[in-house]
Amino acid sequence: MLNIHRPKPGDEALYHLTSANRTIVGGRLMEFVQQKVVRMKMIGEDKGDTIYEYQLLAQQLEGTAVIHEWAMDMEILQSPLKIVLDEAGQLKDIRNLFEIREKWETSYVTHLRRKYKHMKEGLEELIAATDALLKDKPRFLQSLQGYSGWRFFFQDNFDGQPGSHQQHLLLHGFFGQVDLPLSVEATWTEEYGIGEYSCQLETKGKLDESKFDRKMFARMLKDLTGMFNVSAQLDVSMEEQLQYDKQHWLLAGELYLETKVADWYSVASAHVLERIDTARADELKKNFNVAAAPTA
Repeated sequence: MLNIHRPKPGDEALYHLTSANRTIVGGRLMEFVQQKVVRMKMIGEDKGDTIYEYQLLAQQLEGTAVIHEWAMDMEILQSPLKIVLDEAGQLKDIRNLFEIREKWETSYVTHLRRKYKHMKEGLEELIAATDALLKDKPRFLQSLQGYSGWRFFFQDNFDGQPGSHQQHLLLHGFFGQVDLPLSVEATWTEEYGIGEYSCQLETKGKLDESKFDRKMFARMLKDLTGMFNVSAQLDVSMEEQLQYDKQHWLLAGELYLETKVADWYSVASAHVLERIDTARADELKKNFNVAAAPTA
């Protein structure tokens, strides 16, 4: 077994997290880059579970679509978030969803209606979808388990032996109504030095053909293009690398996933995480262009 010391209540870490997404459909390109400074703090244990508080301290957005700005507002709404991880480091529960929903209902939805008052279409649909999500905890938990920066914090499983292991990863609703099943090979390695210890997780994934609903995927592509003879041959590339210290804290990480159909349909997502000190966090916060609290 890996010789890991669990964090203690009060232990915390600061991170700089960068997420980039590029989507190509035909000749249309949509891309954005989001940066965040966040704090993860271990606040308690409960029957083998570990409870963390995630807090957004600052964020930066490079993107032009309204939906990207809306995503930043959702980041603000959901901070702080009290996360419960099970013994395998997987997301189990959110302790303060009721408080987040109360904030939404009492003030935040009014703030968003005022902020987006010039938005001619789609505002009420976004509000209704958010309202429904906040009232459905299983769906809310699932929304955090897609291929996003949250994945850095939800795979801290040190219970296995060092070496390579085959795993399965199912990304629910990755293509709207279509799930993305992946076959994953995860490799644990350990490094020792004088008074030092660290370990690393490397992951490579490919499409699990046996579990992929190609017919439904083809139907989705036909709806996008209006063509009946479109190819549904999906190529998937997935690579990840994460480094941890002996207290279970992430030191650095990179996640990359690309799904592609020929040259006309592509979704690529990349996430980079770096543990930083207070001075670096303050420096980033001064240069970021999106508040970490509601603004008019």
